[in-house]
Amino acid sequence: MTDADVPDDETFRFTMSGGGTPRGHLQDPSSVTLHLDPRRIGDAARGKEMFTRAMDQQHTALTAYAAALDAADGDVTALAVQDAATALHEALQFLPIAHTVYTGVGFPTARHDDAAKATTSSSPARGERGFGVHPDMHTAIRGDTGQRWELAGTEDLPLAVEITLATDPDENVRSAFLSGTTRSRTVVLLMEQRETDPDVLEQLAQQSYASPERKFPLPLADLVPRELDGLYELLGLDDRAVTLAKARWARAQERDERISVGDALREIGAVS
Repeated sequence: MTDADVPDDETFRFTMSGGGTPRGHLQDPSSVTLHLDPRRIGDAARGKEMFTRAMDQQHTALTAYAAALDAADGDVTALAVQDAATALHEALQFLPIAHTVYTGVGFPTARHDDAAKATTSSSPARGERGFGVHPDMHTAIRGDTGQRWELAGTEDLPLAVEITLATDPDENVRSAFLSGTTRSRTVVLLMEQRETDPDVLEQLAQQSYASPERKFPLPLADLVPRELDGLYELLGLDDRAVTLAKARWARAQERDERISVGDALREIGAVS
């Protein structure tokens, strides 16, 4: 990007995503260092044009990725999904340079501790949100077993990362993923369709959004409220029925009853 007669100026160094990434080898969005022509920094008119074009490219690529993921039923290993993810990744590479030309400052990172940071060279920490491929996605796809296992126990992961971990080839990673308490309804139902490991299936039944077929046979008193809340939502129970169900759970706890979830809900008339 820098003219041959313009010397490098460390002041204008910043990082951005690289292009030409082979399928399945998404590059760390902060790993490529470029230099800008200092004469272009702060060129608002040109920068705005560049930034608008970059955002349009990102939107098009993101829409294509969402369509490919939906067509593949959430299978992030499908070739069409990988191609779409690579195209999305490459579409993002223009954003940092367009932003820098438009504003005259480096591309900002995500917020941390309610303080906005704007840095030109630091790599995103694990879990940091911002433009580009989420760093957790890189770990979920390319990390070794230990790294994926550690990530699997993390709360509040993006849906795409959850899907990747939920379909990990290692059952220990999938088991660690189910040890979390914030797993989305989409991922739990996806795992019910795909999971074959008996131990993981047993864990799956304890998830909040496990289907009634898996949840009903479990002893009511063995579950905690958060493991039942998603079931009430799936069943479409109204406020009155939920109140009755919670009271029935409390009685089962007090009396150490071994009544099943399904029998308890039928007893109070919440389900037929």
